[in-house]
Amino acid sequence: MFDQLTIGSWVIVDEHCSVRRAPLRGEDYLTFVFESGGSEFEFALAPGVFRRMIDLAAAAPSGPDEAEIEVDMLGK
Repeated sequence: MFDQLTIGSWVIVDEHCSVRRAPLRGEDYLTFVFESGGSEFEFALAPGVFRRMIDLAAAAPSGPDEAEIEVDMLGK
Protein backbone atom coordinates (compact mmCIF):
# COMPACT_ATOMS: atom_id res chain seq x y z
CA MET A 1 0.00 0.00 0.00
CA PHE A 2 2.85 2.41 0.80
CA ASP A 3 6.27 2.97 -0.74
CA GLN A 4 9.44 3.36 1.23
CA LEU A 5 10.25 6.93 2.28
CA THR A 6 10.67 8.81 -1.00
CA ILE A 7 10.33 12.46 -0.02
CA GLY A 8 12.83 14.97 1.23
CA SER A 9 11.44 17.53 3.62
CA TRP A 10 11.52 18.71 7.20
CA VAL A 11 8.89 19.89 9.65
CA ILE A 12 9.21 21.88 12.84
CA VAL A 13 6.61 21.15 15.51
CA ASP A 14 6.66 23.64 18.36
CA GLU A 15 4.98 23.65 21.76
CA HIS A 16 1.91 25.47 20.42
CA CYS A 17 1.01 22.76 17.92
CA SER A 18 -1.68 20.30 18.94
CA VAL A 19 -1.13 16.59 18.36
CA ARG A 20 -3.50 13.63 18.47
CA ARG A 21 -3.40 9.95 17.55
CA ALA A 22 -5.37 8.84 14.52
CA PRO A 23 -6.24 5.34 13.35
CA LEU A 24 -4.67 3.99 10.18
CA ARG A 25 -7.01 1.26 9.02
CA GLY A 26 -5.54 -2.15 8.32
CA GLU A 27 -1.96 -1.24 9.20
CA ASP A 28 0.14 -1.61 12.33
CA TYR A 29 1.42 1.97 12.30
CA LEU A 30 1.24 4.72 14.89
CA THR A 31 -0.32 7.75 13.26
CA PHE A 32 -0.11 11.25 14.70
CA VAL A 33 -1.91 14.33 13.40
CA PHE A 34 -0.29 17.69 14.11
CA GLU A 35 -2.49 20.78 13.74
CA SER A 36 -1.74 24.47 13.88
CA GLY A 37 -3.76 27.34 12.52
CA GLY A 38 -6.10 25.14 10.51
CA SER A 39 -3.33 23.19 8.77
CA GLU A 40 -2.80 19.50 9.50
CA PHE A 41 0.16 17.20 8.99
CA GLU A 42 -0.19 13.43 9.42
CA PHE A 43 2.79 11.31 10.38
CA ALA A 44 2.63 7.49 10.40
CA LEU A 45 5.46 5.22 11.48
CA ALA A 46 6.08 1.66 12.55
CA PRO A 47 6.12 1.07 16.32
CA GLY A 48 9.79 -0.01 16.22
CA VAL A 49 10.78 3.26 14.57
CA PHE A 50 8.83 5.18 17.21
CA ARG A 51 10.73 3.33 19.96
CA ARG A 52 14.05 4.20 18.29
CA MET A 53 12.98 7.86 18.10
CA ILE A 54 12.28 7.80 21.85
CA ASP A 55 15.73 6.26 22.46
CA LEU A 56 17.34 8.98 20.34
CA ALA A 57 15.45 11.71 22.20
CA ALA A 58 16.58 10.29 25.55
CA ALA A 59 20.25 9.95 24.52
CA ALA A 60 22.55 12.60 25.88
CA PRO A 61 24.47 14.50 23.18
CA SER A 62 28.15 13.61 23.13
CA GLY A 63 29.15 17.24 22.75
CA PRO A 64 27.90 20.73 21.89
CA ASP A 65 28.83 20.33 18.22
CA GLU A 66 26.92 17.11 17.72
CA ALA A 67 24.62 17.59 14.76
CA GLU A 68 23.07 14.14 14.59
CA ILE A 69 22.70 10.96 16.63
CA GLU A 70 22.31 7.91 14.45
CA VAL A 71 20.79 4.55 15.35
CA ASP A 72 21.23 1.46 13.23
CA MET A 73 17.74 1.00 11.79
CA LEU A 74 18.25 -2.78 11.73
CA GLY A 75 18.92 -2.87 15.46
CA LYS A 76 22.44 -4.26 15.11
